[in-house]
Amino acid sequence: MSIKSICKTQIATMPKDSTLKDISQLMQKKHVGSVVVTEAYDGKKIPAGIITDRDIALALGSSKNPQTLKVESIMQSQPITVKASEGIFATIAIMRKNGVKRLPVVTDDGSLFGIICADDLLSLMGEEINNLAKITETQIKKEQGVRIPVAKQVQL
Repeated sequence: MSIKSICKTQIATMPKDSTLKDISQLMQKKHVGSVVVTEAYDGKKIPAGIITDRDIALALGSSKNPQTLKVESIMQSQPITVKASEGIFATIAIMRKNGVKRLPVVTDDGSLFGIICADDLLSLMGEEINNLAKITETQIKKEQGVRIPVAKQVQL
């Protein structure tokens, strides 16, 4: 299964010249914990960075003048991305290797397609584990049906 089939395609995005206030308001409005910072290139949105609610909290806590902070100064620039065609386990490996919980999903030409979060993958994996457990339940029920002889009606 490719990431394309499970990633969220409704993505909160903002340009690099946005303020922290702009980003914070967008996060609140969209109920998200991250915003993909984009640049326009050849009519496409290209991920230029990503900023999370944690990035904002850390920046505000360490800044002497948080009102002047621009997104570009605190975002993770050159974000780690994953191609839409990539598989689930390869995506998890990229997250683990880089210590990130969110990845912008891009097409082959590098344009933004979606976003995938560790929580999304955890939820999917939980469903699949549950489905595996149901295989055993189904097997047991089928075996019980085979092993328990059905009472035959006797004609007198």
